[in-house]
Amino acid sequence: MPPKPKDPSLVARRNKTSTRAVLTPQSNPKVPPLPKGIRWHQQVRDWWKRAWSSPMVPEWTESDIDALYMAARLMQMLWGDVTPNEAKAVAGEIRQLLAQCGLTPMSRRSLQWEIERGESAAESTAQRRTKAAPAKKAEPRPDPRVARANLHAV
Repeated sequence: MPPKPKDPSLVARRNKTSTRAVLTPQSNPKVPPLPKGIRWHQQVRDWWKRAWSSPMVPEWTESDIDALYMAARLMQMLWGDVTPNEAKAVAGEIRQLLAQCGLTPMSRRSLQWEIERGESAAESTAQRRTKAAPAKKAEPRPDPRVARANLHAV
């Protein structure tokens, strides 16, 4: 006969995530400047502002910041004159760097980082879920049995 299961208060989970966090949006983010000496592409500058305005910033360490500088340089290369094969390789590196910093939805999910939502977002989500989609009325189709009943052998 198998042993009785342990009381839930005594069970220690082995799969706890040490990185689980609820991230709050930044109110006045401090955006560090991009390195000088390069005429940065507008797409790179916009990404840099968005990245540093994201809720993930408090979770980053110094080594993550270095990875962001590398990502910015690679993005600069991507938006410059590169061949399609070079662009593919650079885009792959950028994707990996962004994932390491928690800047993709899947990386946030694997790190179990959740972005805190405001009350209005929670309310609108609840309304959207409770609101039933309007039912589409299907046009009545003719009954094939009626058409068949009107057929006569000649």
